[in-house]
Amino acid sequence: EAALDGLGLAHARLSALDAGPVPEVVVVDRVGVLGDLYAVADLAYVGGGFGTKGLHSVLEPAAFGAPVLFGPRHANAREAAGLIDAGGAFEVTAESELAARLCTLLSDEGERAAAGEAARGYVQAGLGAAERGAEVVERLLGRR
Repeated sequence: EAALDGLGLAHARLSALDAGPVPEVVVVDRVGVLGDLYAVADLAYVGGGFGTKGLHSVLEPAAFGAPVLFGPRHANAREAAGLIDAGGAFEVTAESELAARLCTLLSDEGERAAAGEAARGYVQAGLGAAERGAEVVERLLGRR
């Protein structure tokens, strides 16, 4: 929040929002609401890509058609590389790169929409993977 103040960005904690106007940035301070937020998001920055514990789920925002941004430490998330290759996600390695990518995506509706559709398409292309995997296991066990 101090960094947002320093950048001059209007912000509020989600828990403090009322029915009034929504600020430029909402700081999510509750659990269990990300799906609802991704459903109305223009884009999503997913945390964990700069830390040591690993990248959080990139598929949730992608499924809602939100372009996804994250830090460089995403080797633990195969989907992150897949989304990048599909054009639905962007790896950023520094604050300046994150700021530049955010500005581009927020100011260029066409690029943002194309990236969002690429993200949604990547998720849709993978639908049914668990069922296909279960069929392989059943065949190997001689049940099919």
